Amino acid sequence: MRKEQIGNATLYLADAFEIMPKLGEVDSIITDPPYNAKTHKGARSARSLAASRIDFDSLTEDQFIAFCANSVTLAKRWVVMSCAWQHAALLEKAGVPLVRLGIWHKPNGAPQFTGDRPGVGWEAIAILHRDGRKHWNGGGHHAVWVCNVEHGEHPTQKPLKLLVDWVMKFTDEGETVLDPFMGSATTGVACVKLGRAFIGIEKRADYFALACRRIADAHKQASLFAPRAS
Repeated sequence: MRKEQIGNATLYLADAFEIMPKLGEVDSIITDPPYNAKTHKGARSARSLAASRIDFDSLTEDQFIAFCANSVTLAKRWVVMSCAWQHAALLEKAGVPLVRLGIWHKPNGAPQFTGDRPGVGWEAIAILHRDGRKHWNGGGHHAVWVCNVEHGEHPTQKPLKLLVDWVMKFTDEGETVLDPFMGSATTGVACVKLGRAFIGIEKRADYFALACRRIADAHKQASLFAPRAS
């Protein structure tokens, strides 16, 4: 395990399943965990139709359910995650407190390259919360987010605009947000911009290095616009 502290972001090079039990409570969890094997295998890009562009391990159904149950225990407030719809469909049956199933609609999402059936164009968003009073900053906003796909250095990098909106709606300034599958740390960048403390976990050294760089760059940019004492 390796730990890096960059401003108010704490980053771990470690396996999420090993380190999460060692963490104390956090305010919220916002993350993009690995999907199921079928989704990983089917992920293609326009430049490479022959092979999946996802180069990290998938989650089994049992791993996903265990992760969600543990996340609800760890988070004082919301657990928000993009996930395979097949995984999301398991949550209520497994007794995990699914508050709402939302979607991320991707207007520029990849088409169905085979042309023999409709494309998908969306991803499921599981929104969980432990028993008790709930509060968010979205008012009557539907659990539907419309946002174009952005291509970055990570194969499943989520748009910063999308993650900024989630952090704004599901957390408050000064709270701590955990992303157990940090990847390129888009959740962390959103937290830096919005004044939230961030804890990120990533088990691949190359993606961890990418995450550290992006978090450091976000802090540098934030300091450029910070008010200066007169």
